[in-house]
Amino acid sequence: MKEPLKSFSEVIAKANDQFYQANITTDTVIGIMDKSLRKQGMKADAISIDCVPLDKKIVFLLHDAKPNQVDIAFGNKAGDISSSSQQAISDVSVDKVVGYMVEYFK
Repeated sequence: MKEPLKSFSEVIAKANDQFYQANITTDTVIGIMDKSLRKQGMKADAISIDCVPLDKKIVFLLHDAKPNQVDIAFGNKAGDISSSSQQAISDVSVDKVVGYMVEYFK
């Protein structure tokens, strides 16, 4: 796994652990897509946090062409996106990701 995916995935994993400790009845699954998008011709990696029981997903997309940015999309398993934004990777902390999870996985 290459940087920045490696360090960013650690932020997501820590956030997921913190979220679970405070919300033990809400199960989540983390997915890392470091090859599948590239096989489809997309020069990007992604990390998803899925809340299967609620059919909700948060996707963090790291494009090669925008190495200091992350696209954040909120949607469902089918791929429907309800909202999205772009932020500097350095601004996306463990606490911020936990906040997204608390708000979206209610």
